[in-house]
Amino acid sequence: STELGIKGKQATPFLLKRVAERTRGASLATNIALVKNNARVASQVAASLATMGGCRPRQYSTRAASGKGIRNSARTDQRPLLVVGCAAVDITAQVDSQQCPTWVPATSQPGAVFTSVGGVGQNIARAAHLLGADVALSAAVANDAHGAAVRAELHALGMDTRFLQLLDGSARTAIYNAVHGPDGDLIAAVADMHINGLLAPQQIEEAVAELKPCVVGLDANPSVLAIATALTCANRAQACVVYEPTSAAKCTNALRALSFIKRSSAMTDVGGLIHIVTPNALELQHMAEAALELALVETAPPAATVDEIAEAQYSLDSSVIRDMLTLFPLFPAVVVKLGAKGAAV
Repeated sequence: STELGIKGKQATPFLLKRVAERTRGASLATNIALVKNNARVASQVAASLATMGGCRPRQYSTRAASGKGIRNSARTDQRPLLVVGCAAVDITAQVDSQQCPTWVPATSQPGAVFTSVGGVGQNIARAAHLLGADVALSAAVANDAHGAAVRAELHALGMDTRFLQLLDGSARTAIYNAVHGPDGDLIAAVADMHINGLLAPQQIEEAVAELKPCVVGLDANPSVLAIATALTCANRAQACVVYEPTSAAKCTNALRALSFIKRSSAMTDVGGLIHIVTPNALELQHMAEAALELALVETAPPAATVDEIAEAQYSLDSSVIRDMLTLFPLFPAVVVKLGAKGAAV
């Protein structure tokens, strides 16, 4: 990369692509492991938050089957966690680089297809469960083969599945279907996530009322109304709310939920309904823009303030600092994922 003059933001994608080419796509498994590790770290944060002060005695206990996960006896007198979001089936196809070293469009090619249970909310709930937290998942799945696979796997892990909403009719369990070329690069993907918008607010209300959770984790997949319901219920339960923005296309759903709450209730100040947000830089930008557009914050921070902080924090782009400061009136903690640079808090 140095010889080619590739620097800064372009260096990481270039290196990842070269590694994938040199390993004939084998590095894809490493990248997948990295994503799973991110979920593990996120669940450690959630589990640590659950041990902080303010948690009442736990009123529900979920126990994993023998040998499933790591159970922490220190959690037995505290409230559980509740995760609201997406449960999906991931179907990933990898072209065989030895039989087909070059991707050929418009025809079938040899390779391997892998199926696993995924979805942002499910990943967080599963990781927290395996780390010893008592956690329940509220998500919508269809009464189809994929939905049965999701429910069976979570049940086998010993997870609390009482708040999975089972939908009949034309509903389809969420599917993420991706095709990777011989070099490991993504060729195409289709995300069938329509069912996430059908998660009923009443399902969330019942889960919060029964569990009285210490922490509520949200991804951006449910409808704005469902997210608004989760926020108001969590506020009544005095639960810490952690929001994972999920994608650039969906990350503003929480801002729209806050705007809905502000317009439809007597709550004029919605700052602090969400305690922690974990966007990447692009999601952060979209969320800051939405906060201003929806008049949830009055104005962006002065340029002089941004420049002053940027001089002290030279590794951070001024745009990241500006967007973080824009969102601080709404979210007490903003954790920005910065790829190879780590994270900014």
